[in-house]
Amino acid sequence: MKELLTRAITGAVFVAVLIGAIVWNKYSVAGLFFVISILGLLEFFKLMEKGGFKPKKSISSVVGGLIYGIIVYFSFGYGDFSYLLFIFPLLVLLVVIELFRKSETPVSNFAFSVMGVMYVVIPFSILNFFAYSSPYEEVLEINDRYDYVFLLGFFVIQWANDTGAYLAGSTFGKTKLFERVSPNKTWEGAIGGAVVALATGFLFAFFTESSILHWMTCSFLIVVFGTLGDLTESQIKRSTGVKDSGNILPGHGGILDRFDGVLFSAPFVLAYLHFVDLI
Repeated sequence: MKELLTRAITGAVFVAVLIGAIVWNKYSVAGLFFVISILGLLEFFKLMEKGGFKPKKSISSVVGGLIYGIIVYFSFGYGDFSYLLFIFPLLVLLVVIELFRKSETPVSNFAFSVMGVMYVVIPFSILNFFAYSSPYEEVLEINDRYDYVFLLGFFVIQWANDTGAYLAGSTFGKTKLFERVSPNKTWEGAIGGAVVALATGFLFAFFTESSILHWMTCSFLIVVFGTLGDLTESQIKRSTGVKDSGNILPGHGGILDRFDGVLFSAPFVLAYLHFVDLI
């Protein structure tokens, strides 16, 4: 009972802080996800250390912070595409710096340093673009007006998928989805999560009088790649022999445990929005 109460309180505070930052302004969104991305990056490095590797945590965190800043600066409309080109030299720096360290696994070390930034920091940083796009019309003119509705909808649909999968899986789950990676996940749960997520996307389209096609497409991408992100994080934890990625969220685990679906779904949703000229 105590664990359930702790989980409920943590979840309520977590959701309140996230929604509050999203609704407030673009700077609160950028600041919150900066903190989350660095904490998530450090969690990832701790997992790799438990696997016997030695990524350069300090310099990688600095590089991750710089890359986050570059992407957010561009999302605010303060620079052109050329600013994004600085990302590549920074990633190369993580490779070069391994030349000056004495380690038995140099390739694995810089590989996981680069992977950490790409897996954690970049997906969180591109969430800032969602605040300037919205599937209200078939084609939306590009502007710099802050609009939190789509970013909020993205997270609500993600939560709907997770909640629906948990409820359906615990009630009807029998057929294993990917037993080798995550023994507790079932096809029944995945289907239940998809139904709830798609229904949530439809409701967002209805109440915002916006494009049903775009909301449903984004919901589908969130379901598919959010589930793959969840499975990938389970695989990472399983390979390093841990249950949770961290303990910063009592009753819920770590940052990566709560945002595993976001890390995979956000890039694909952004690619779709760009493809259909919504951003």
